[in-house]
Amino acid sequence: MSELAQLIEQSATRLFEDFSDSNAHELMEAGQFPETLWSDFLADGWLTTLLSESDGGSGLGLAGGCVLMRLAGYYSVPLPVLESLMAVYLAAESGFTVNDELLVPAIISEPLKADSEYTIRGVPWARHASSLLVILSSNNETRVSMLSCQSVTIVEGQNMAGEARDDVTINTTQLNDSQSLSGIDIEQVKSWLALGRAAQMAGSLQRVLEMTVEYANDRSQFGRAIGKFQAVQQQMAVLAEMTSASICAVDAAIDHLASEQEWELIACAKITTGESAGYAAKTAHAVHAAIGFTQEYPLQLNTRRLWSWRDEYGNEAQWSAKLGKHCFQLETDNLWSWLTTQTS
Repeated sequence: MSELAQLIEQSATRLFEDFSDSNAHELMEAGQFPETLWSDFLADGWLTTLLSESDGGSGLGLAGGCVLMRLAGYYSVPLPVLESLMAVYLAAESGFTVNDELLVPAIISEPLKADSEYTIRGVPWARHASSLLVILSSNNETRVSMLSCQSVTIVEGQNMAGEARDDVTINTTQLNDSQSLSGIDIEQVKSWLALGRAAQMAGSLQRVLEMTVEYANDRSQFGRAIGKFQAVQQQMAVLAEMTSASICAVDAAIDHLASEQEWELIACAKITTGESAGYAAKTAHAVHAAIGFTQEYPLQLNTRRLWSWRDEYGNEAQWSAKLGKHCFQLETDNLWSWLTTQTS
């Protein structure tokens, strides 16, 4: 582990451990925003993690932010960690003044008609945000608008984990006063969001593995721990293997940020964590049996997030199709050679 990762883990773990002992999850799933936890998060300065020191941030960049996001996934932190950090970074890069109010990103990928209404589906945490950072492509340029949430129509929704995923309807005339996001295209923004979500999933997978191993060693049936049965051991071994693969894939993507292979490694990370999420959730619940589904037992906090997050910012099928299409266009007849040099 790098020195940077160690520093972030030491600082953030204390804060996130306190989160897990609070009733913030119940508040969030009841439709309330955990204001106290959000205040603690702001007080520790994590909101500006991605910003450079010259912009008033801590200068940790996206790599440092991903370490924080992995921890947030491990502890199932009921806050918009990924969305708030990314929105603040993109707003600052666009020249907007940022503050401690909650700002979340919303991406428009389709061409817009003038003076018409457009609905952005499943915007994370929109109902709780002060403003939306709307990102779109116009005339081969990435443009950014900041809209007050009071000026848009929000229809509330939620994902399987109870996190707010709202439909937001805007009038396209509200986007006339936009600013350029120089040097960053919209596909890059999408891939960064996917990497952040993959980092959260890697953390959540690690937590699911640890809880499942602990339970399998503690729970006894027919006179011995269920973890001693060969069938259970085989499933646990595959779970550990897929969790390690996910962590490695996210680490490789982080190591290749700002390289030519950046989006390809991010695609691999989101594919690997998505595939692992399904196996981890079914295996963990099979080992835990009925107790794993209860509200009081914390396993469901991680597994419901894994089921939800695998579909957000591109599921494994969508990223696989994009990566496969890219491979077909490569000017090489040696795919294996190309593949093995991507992480060198």
